[in-house]
Amino acid sequence: MFEPRTGSPRQLWRLAALLVVATAVALSVQVRNPKSGLDMVAAPAQADAGSTEAPFTIDVTGEILPHPSVVEHARAAGQARGVAYDFAPMFADLSPRLAAADLSICHLEVPVAPPGEPLSGYPDFGIPSEIGAGIRSGGWDRCSAVSNHSNDRGTAGRAATLDALDAAQVGHSGLARTEDEAATLPLVDVRGVRVAHLAYTWGFNGTSPRRAWMANVIDPDRILADARRSREAGAELVLVSLHWGDEDDIDGNSSQLSLADHLLASPDIDLLIGHGPHVLQPIEVFHEKYALLSLGNLVANQGSEKPRTYDGAIVTVTFSRIEGRFVAGAPMVHPTWYDPSAGRVRLIETALADAALGGIRDALQASLERTRAVVGPEAVVAG
Repeated sequence: MFEPRTGSPRQLWRLAALLVVATAVALSVQVRNPKSGLDMVAAPAQADAGSTEAPFTIDVTGEILPHPSVVEHARAAGQARGVAYDFAPMFADLSPRLAAADLSICHLEVPVAPPGEPLSGYPDFGIPSEIGAGIRSGGWDRCSAVSNHSNDRGTAGRAATLDALDAAQVGHSGLARTEDEAATLPLVDVRGVRVAHLAYTWGFNGTSPRRAWMANVIDPDRILADARRSREAGAELVLVSLHWGDEDDIDGNSSQLSLADHLLASPDIDLLIGHGPHVLQPIEVFHEKYALLSLGNLVANQGSEKPRTYDGAIVTVTFSRIEGRFVAGAPMVHPTWYDPSAGRVRLIETALADAALGGIRDALQASLERTRAVVGPEAVVAG
């Protein structure tokens, strides 16, 4: 099932591709990123016809899973500002990095509570609609919104979730309010690159939405067909988010690996982005493409007896056009850790350099070491 990691043709191909990318960057000039206003590296305008004008970067993150204690931090932050809830401080440490990517994608694990209904936690979640504004303030452009909890608050909860994201101008994939919305491919144009972001889940904790089209379920044939339709619609990059796997499993199960192998064999899919286990899993390569098996939790509070569930990551994948097709360089993993006392997601590489955070230094270092031990040799870990 796995391609060998050492001395394989795949590894030699990857080294050659990275050399091309490195050469392009070495010859680069500075341009402005129209999304963020930040300076980015771009290939020279005289690059050959097989090169893109600049590398295209995608940031993807772990699960946003606001348990009641997390929501309470947002309530306290909102009270200080005179509003009901404010999630922005929770994500503030991540904003500079996320804003610098061409496209930043989150995973919203749980639904928004319908208007007039109470909030709730496990097992049937319902979170404040202010999560949409919090996501936008953090720097994300869109989210995969389908998971095993997508039916927790029924049809009204799914609509409330998408309404909250729409109000914050955050794109979304995996859920639909109408049959026409479900049939519309989730395509976005970013800096002249047309990107498809598809999203699916394994199921809904033993329940089912009222109509099958309301939430996407993992079906390999359907995923491949959607990816093919996306290519035919002009997508140059096709990203697939999958909510899958076993909770608390740091290895990735055989079903994940088999499905990743099957999907990435298709020329229509460029990257798999995994969520669901609530812990980090390795980054693997199939058919010279990356499967990010699980990005862990970005924000959640599942208990101190499960320290790994506080570990997550921003993973940056940089694509460069080589011989007319986008090719991914080695993913860069920026480890994150949810600080349950402060109600804040810490970007470990910057937090460890902050002398004011000395009280949590040991926890940050332990999280970093856990992440390094799990993600595997296919990625570069910052920090």
